[in-house]
Amino acid sequence: MTEQEKNNEMLSFEELRKKLNMDNPSADNETNADFEKLVEDIENGGKTKSTDDFSGVEIEKVDSIQPKIITENGKDFVDITEQYVKKPVNSVDDSTVKDNQKSKKKVRTFNEIFSDFFKGFIPLKKDSAREKIRKIVMDISIVAIICCAFAFVDLIKQYNEQLQKEDDTKEMIVETDEMDDNQYVQAWQELFAQYPDIQFPEGMNLRYSYLYAINQDLVGWLRIGNTNLDVQVVQADDNDYYLRRDFYKKTSRYGCPYLDFKNDPRYLDDNTVIYGHHMTDGLMFSNLDKYKTLEGYKDSPIIEYNTLYDTYYFKVFAAFITNAEAEQDEGYIFNFTVTDFTTDEKFNGFIKEVEKRSIFNSGIKIQPDDKIITLATCSYEFHEARLVVMGKLIREGEETTVDTSGATLNTSPKYPQAWYDAKSTTNPYSADEDWMP
Repeated sequence: MTEQEKNNEMLSFEELRKKLNMDNPSADNETNADFEKLVEDIENGGKTKSTDDFSGVEIEKVDSIQPKIITENGKDFVDITEQYVKKPVNSVDDSTVKDNQKSKKKVRTFNEIFSDFFKGFIPLKKDSAREKIRKIVMDISIVAIICCAFAFVDLIKQYNEQLQKEDDTKEMIVETDEMDDNQYVQAWQELFAQYPDIQFPEGMNLRYSYLYAINQDLVGWLRIGNTNLDVQVVQADDNDYYLRRDFYKKTSRYGCPYLDFKNDPRYLDDNTVIYGHHMTDGLMFSNLDKYKTLEGYKDSPIIEYNTLYDTYYFKVFAAFITNAEAEQDEGYIFNFTVTDFTTDEKFNGFIKEVEKRSIFNSGIKIQPDDKIITLATCSYEFHEARLVVMGKLIREGEETTVDTSGATLNTSPKYPQAWYDAKSTTNPYSADEDWMP
């Protein structure tokens, strides 16, 4: 038992008797005097302290307990052991100490918390080399994540803006099917009054007149059934202007589908060539990917192209992958953008080369006097790959439906050398003579 615990114990009768020298007969008078003084103090409700050494223990009266008389060895004694308790001098309650410690605990300010937080990211002089590298790598990763997040949000914003632009342009198309002659003439008069400074081409279709009033580079409208390709076509003085500009001539990564600058926008050439971006979000010419499969071809065998003057329908007869850089095919680029052929032989040689490259065999026969349309976009089989889809003009009086039941896949289409390199296979056409227009 510790000293503290001993001090907290009640004094036993024997201990008290020893303290008062009750067992020493020669000290009876002195003891009795001390005893009477203790009794007097108790009766007066006071406190007393023994002159003997109690090791700093203060004895105080417990008022609720009455003293009792006991007899021992023929002598009567007052039992006062239960009336007093040991009380340590200057003792402190443990709970009070803990409360004081808590109250003295330092409260961190916001600036201190903020500073400590950023110390975990910023390399400090006292940091070890390993710790500095860890913080630098972590900081670079955080910056990269934040940049990617902003880029992703920006892409979503651009996507939604592009959808809205496409909807706006479609709403400006004038529906003329239900108009009679008087209504048609009145509609033109209203248009001239609204846009007095615009010189509209003679004989153009009222259907696209309001779009033309906004942008005089408009040359037509392209549509393919069972796809989302339903968009205006423009033409500039070169093939670069609309790569990064929309129909309203504002900067846009979507660009705007455009007619090759060599083509005549009013009349169909031997080959009408239209370019458009292949967007990974499904807009512009991305739906042309369906022609990489036989099922996709059968699902959309017709291309509709409206100029400002007339409407034309083309039967899709070929789709192939080609290259845009000469080094991707042993220094050769297949020129699918030829707009006019000087001889029938040149045209037939061109069609033969196209059919050899085509992913599927359509069974559609092409004659030297046929007009064709070519749609070109990016592809991803190799760097700077191109996907090209071609259609043959449906002649006047010819059915606008296509029997695709006899179409088959080409088991070995001709690709550029880069395609075979990417597949690690041998090019079976490496000895072929290059076609030139």
